[in-house]
Amino acid sequence: MSQPLENGSISIAIISKGRPEILDDTIESVLRQTLPPLQVIVVVPAKEDLPRKPWGAAVQFIVGPLGICTQRNKALEAIPPSVDYVGFIDDDFELKADFLEQATRFLRCNPATIAFSGHLLANGGGVTREQARQLVANHSHADTYKGVYRSWGKFHSLHGCNMIIRRAILDYEKFDENLPLYCFGEDYDISMRLENYGSIGKVSLCIGVHLASPGGRVNEVMRGYSIVANPWYFYKKGIVPLPPFLAWVRFWVNCFGVPFLKVFWKVMIRDRSFNWFGRLKGMCVAFLDILRGRSHPRRILEL
Repeated sequence: MSQPLENGSISIAIISKGRPEILDDTIESVLRQTLPPLQVIVVVPAKEDLPRKPWGAAVQFIVGPLGICTQRNKALEAIPPSVDYVGFIDDDFELKADFLEQATRFLRCNPATIAFSGHLLANGGGVTREQARQLVANHSHADTYKGVYRSWGKFHSLHGCNMIIRRAILDYEKFDENLPLYCFGEDYDISMRLENYGSIGKVSLCIGVHLASPGGRVNEVMRGYSIVANPWYFYKKGIVPLPPFLAWVRFWVNCFGVPFLKVFWKVMIRDRSFNWFGRLKGMCVAFLDILRGRSHPRRILEL
């Protein structure tokens, strides 16, 4: 696969577990790009997670660790420092054909931008792969470049399903392996740390659809624990971009209070559409762990 010299070289890292057919479709989406990536690296925890199609030399497979952060760091080890950019793509993401072309061109023209995520036409909601392909194929870019890049408010945090990051900065900031398994909030964590080096935002020219496919994730007790314990961990290590008191208030209101009340209400009305009780149980365990001073993201491995 030839290196795209004009716009800068980009490697793609995909991590996956338990859904090889979905992974095949995403690899196909990446290889259809108008600007082909220099590398496509897929990291899975077991051989049975490997895709079904024979991709040959176009894709490099690594069978190794389990967990979003550890798998992404493992992929990074296989990407040489000479590569300009790295795209971290979820295994259920559909890219518009010019996604990587637009991404590399934007970063080449905007050296102050460290990383960004693209614009999602859909994020779950029962969208099928075929519908996702139609959405990205039928989407037309705006005639003006006004508002192409947004980096304020909610836009200054990356979206974990698609993150384009300058390779050089990843020598200094890697994904936090204290966040195990599904790694709730890992995109927020890496965003806040990368923001110390430059601008983080969203680029509307890079179009994709996140299918948010079920499967391959942790159970709801673990998920509930992570929803509370991981933001507390971020607060304790000081990456929240607020003064200490406001960061403390933000945690108890936005990261615990509001989510807890929503889940508690679902349990009270006996909503059977989801394992709300399991999530509530995990949140309560995390709350008690905070009070006891033993809260940590890796505690989900004991649940």
